[in-house]
Formats: sequence, C-alpha cells, structure tokens
Amino acid sequence: MKQQIQSALENIYISPLELCNLNCRACYTNKTKNILSNQQILDFVEKYNRFLKKDFKDTIFYDIERGDTFAEHKKFVSRNLKLKSILFCGGEVFTLPDFPDLINTLIQKDIFITIITNGTIDCINKINDPKNCQLLVSLDGPKEIHDRNRGPGNFDKTIKFIQHAQQLGFPIEIMFLITKDSYPYKGFFNVFGLPKTYLTDRKMSLSKNQLLDIKKNYQTFPNKNFGCSQLSLQSSGIITGCCESSLRLGTINDDPATYVANFIKSLSKCSICQKCNGCCDPNYLCGYKTELNLKNCQDVVQSFK
Repeated sequence: MKQQIQSALENIYISPLELCNLNCRACYTNKTKNILSNQQILDFVEKYNRFLKKDFKDTIFYDIERGDTFAEHKKFVSRNLKLKSILFCGGEVFTLPDFPDLINTLIQKDIFITIITNGTIDCINKINDPKNCQLLVSLDGPKEIHDRNRGPGNFDKTIKFIQHAQQLGFPIEIMFLITKDSYPYKGFFNVFGLPKTYLTDRKMSLSKNQLLDIKKNYQTFPNKNFGCSQLSLQSSGIITGCCESSLRLGTINDDPATYVANFIKSLSKCSICQKCNGCCDPNYLCGYKTELNLKNCQDVVQSFK
C-alpha cells in the first residue's frame, strides 16, 4: 500500500471538460458544461507539486489521526515526492483549442503526459515533444461496429489520426471498448500491432460470463487486482480518488493537505484487508459489484481470479 499511495500521489488524473465532439451510444459520462481553463490547471499543478516537494511529510503526520495505519509509515512519508505524470481525459480534450499549449507547458515542467482521445480531432502536430506525451486512442472494434457506436466515418478518422501520431513519434496504445457487439472480436482485433487495454461496457451490455472472461484473460483497466486509485481533478473543480468515484475528497481551491489526507484515509480499510491493491471507494469498485450482483468488494476480487 505504501508504494500504491506514492504512485497515486505522483501520477494524477485531470478531466478539463466532459463535453465531446461525438455522441457515442455507449458513452456513460455526464456531459456537463464545466470547463477548467489552462490557467486553473497550471495553478493547481503548481500548488499541488509544491506541496508534494515541501510539505507532504509534516502535513500527513499532522492531519492523520493517531493510530491510523498510514501514520506508521515514517520511511514512506519522509521520501521526496514530486508530480511525475498527468493523465488527461474528457469528454474530448482536443475540442479545447488551447489544449496543446497546456501540454507543452506541462512537459516543459518535466511532467509526462498521457491523453485519452477518440482520435477524430488531429492537432497533435502542435505538441512539441511527442515522446513525452502518450496517446491512448479509443476504438470499439472493426469499422462497422465502431461507426455504429460513434457515427459514420469516425473509424477512418481515428485510423488516420493513429498513423499521423506514429509518424510524429508519439507512444500509442489502443483503448478497446468491449460491448456485446465487439466481444466476438476481442481476441484478434489488431491495429498496426499496437498494444491494447480492454475496457468493459459501463452500460452493462455484456453478460456476467463475458465480463469475467475479459477480466480474467485480457489486460484490462482497471487491472484484476485494482489499485488504480489516483487523485483526480474533475471539470467541476471537485477532487476525487479516481476518475469515476463520487467520493469527494476536496476541491481545486483547497489546501492540498486536505484532499491528500482524505485520500489516504479513504484507503485505510484496504490497507487492513489487502485482498487486492486497494480502492478509494470500495463500495463502488468501478461498478463491478453492481454488474456482477455481488455483496462486497472481496467477492469481486475473488471472481476475477
């Protein structure tokens, strides 16, 4: 858990907006009109990184109640931490005209960037340092299935985007959404030999056996043992412990000590259980408890083994 906490603090998630240029049938996000400006994000990053480098050790011992499991990790909290990477998602972040400017500024601050995108808006030539900006491009299967979900012509747009990104030298991975339609293609859908991470349909079109097959036999996000928790700044300015959790830890305007302490406390039950790598919101657990109709998170983890 000590390593998991450090990773969660040094590698964070930001959703600048929820709006998108597509209207996918399988989309499950709430399309609010909130948008974080570049300056809001840069101010947040600067404040948060300054906290990690200078104030983290003292704040943790001050804020966490005596007896809390993590209060004993003196070796862990005395380490020098820094913000290493940010994962951006939306909505579709490339709908923001000044988004490449934000990425260039963050990379100059020695922060590795990962962007989840549908690959239909190609402005990546404006990103100055491709090798330090990974692209996770979402596809829903072969052309017919993809375009049925995302609209005619979008598969070809995304393939051209991927080819352009390869030419420019971006690290690329495919985010393969598995629905009842794309499930039959799970084993042999291949795009230029690129690595794939499988996501299961949040609209629950998969059967229980199909979902378990994906989780047991393929590389998925989250992985089989969870532990994907990371501080997540939402477009509303609310900070949660993962990109899907509704468990509020603080806001963009709070002292980082507040939401960091709340984040570590949210993992305290998992540090005792240790059946998996932990979750900031085990009652939710990426929706799997509901999808599989299981009574607790331990049953979910066991079903994936």
